[in-house]
Amino acid sequence: MNLLVISKNSIYKERFEKNEEITTVIIMDEATKTNVEISAILLDGENFDLDSLQQVRDLYPESLVFYKPRGVNSDIIMRNITRLCAAYKVKVLSEYSTVDQVVDEIINQITNKDDYLSKRLVSFFGTHSGAGVSTTTLNLARSLSNKIEEKVLVLSLNSWDPSDYFYHYNGHYLNDLKVDLKTQNLTPARLSEAVSHQNGFYHLAGNRDIKMQRFYQPNEIEHLIKVAQQLFDVILIDAGTHFDTAPTVQSYISSNLRFLVTNQEEKGYRGYFPYVFQQLIEPTGGASDDFMLIINRFQPANTLINEKALEEELGMTKVATLPDMGDLGAMAAYQKRLLYDVSDSYYTKNLDLLSNLIISECRLTEKEQLIEERNEKKRFFSFLK
Repeated sequence: MNLLVISKNSIYKERFEKNEEITTVIIMDEATKTNVEISAILLDGENFDLDSLQQVRDLYPESLVFYKPRGVNSDIIMRNITRLCAAYKVKVLSEYSTVDQVVDEIINQITNKDDYLSKRLVSFFGTHSGAGVSTTTLNLARSLSNKIEEKVLVLSLNSWDPSDYFYHYNGHYLNDLKVDLKTQNLTPARLSEAVSHQNGFYHLAGNRDIKMQRFYQPNEIEHLIKVAQQLFDVILIDAGTHFDTAPTVQSYISSNLRFLVTNQEEKGYRGYFPYVFQQLIEPTGGASDDFMLIINRFQPANTLINEKALEEELGMTKVATLPDMGDLGAMAAYQKRLLYDVSDSYYTKNLDLLSNLIISECRLTEKEQLIEERNEKKRFFSFLK
């Protein structure tokens, strides 16, 4: 399989050549006809002029073409770029993708290679601030760690919320690792020292340096995730709501299992998120079915939107509904205890359903005790029958 890269960045050629699926990688500054059959083309927005799209298509009418934008500072410009590329059947990649991620996505698309199981990365996003992403992620980690043999890590990558107040957190913070991430020198030992271990899972709290909220770079977050994968078997990412920041976008790019958390507040499902989706997610090839829907703090009141209507508003399939626990949520927060440990069975049951989904999708190993308890129940009901 032969690739053509139109870029001045030679590292693309080096990274592509490391893949055994690739036969030849040709790199050049501008589009010209080659003597080999080209399967796919990468256009680097750093130096490629979109006015040359017609020329590329004339030279290579059957090749898959990918465009990596650079320095787009307006959602209107991004939308126009996406439309122009669509006219020439060119797929737009995320501006926040690192070189490795660009290479991985192109390889996966042209070979239909599925690298999902090697990742075991699960990301949670919110329709708006206050939807309950952090609460859901941490309580789900509690449920999941109860059920599986593997080590569970929660990465809090919401630059506006460190999520360190749900229990007695005793670890370091994302901003404490900024130098390690910037220099690409974070080690497994350093990360192991930084995380907090409590309630059966591990947790790295997010950014608490206000001045650093928008200063994390895509390659820094990618580096963090890669190092975390060396230590932990499954990683749950609290990605927040800010799709215009590197931590949130990297969470979206890196994971193959994505959940969107919402509630019955209209500002989320009809106000904030639709604009985020139309202006930031959809222009780079994202779709509503990239997400599975979690409805949080649900109240079955006639005056509030129901579950079915929420699915239709967001164009997503609901996988779980978490009930509104009222004062119990505030009490748990005050006592520094996770809601999973103090709530009734209805709340924990629905979280456990989400855990079961993740166990199945990521092919995790259930604890022997749980398997035996399930078998005992089956034997008991068989006896009754």
